[in-house]
Amino acid sequence: MNEIPEISWIACMHEGIPVANENLEKCIKFYTEVLGLRLLARPLALDEFGPGAWLGDEKDTLQFHLIGSDKSTIPGEEARIDPTSRHTAWQIKDVDALRNRLRLLKVDFQEITSLLGTPQIFVLDPQGFTWEFQGPPEQHPRK
Repeated sequence: MNEIPEISWIACMHEGIPVANENLEKCIKFYTEVLGLRLLARPLALDEFGPGAWLGDEKDTLQFHLIGSDKSTIPGEEARIDPTSRHTAWQIKDVDALRNRLRLLKVDFQEITSLLGTPQIFVLDPQGFTWEFQGPPEQHPRK
C-alpha cells in the first residue's frame, strides 16, 4: 500500500468572501474603516468574473478578497453574530485595542471569555459574515 503524503501548511493566503454586488462598497468601507485594512491592487483580469476588491493589512500578512456575486450563497440582513456558525478566527496583537476601536466606531460585537480563558471577540460584517479575533498564543493559557 502506498503511503499517503502529509500536507505541509505554511500560512493562510487569503480569505475569499462573497458579497452581494449591492453591498460591495459597504463591505469595503467596513474592512478599511472598522478593521483598518487597506485596498490592494486587484488584477484587471479578474474584472471578467465580476466586481470585487482585495484588502490587506499594512505588512501584507493577511488578505481579504471580496468577490462581488449575486449567485453565491451568502448571509444577508437577517444574519446575527453566531460563534457556532461558519466563521474565520484571526489572531491579533492587541484585543483591547480592537475592543476599544469597535466601541468608538459603535460597531456591535460579542465577547466570550469563558471558553479559552482569554477574550474572543466576534463581529458581523455588512454582508452577514461572523469574524472572530483572538490575541497571541501567549495570551491563551492551557487548561
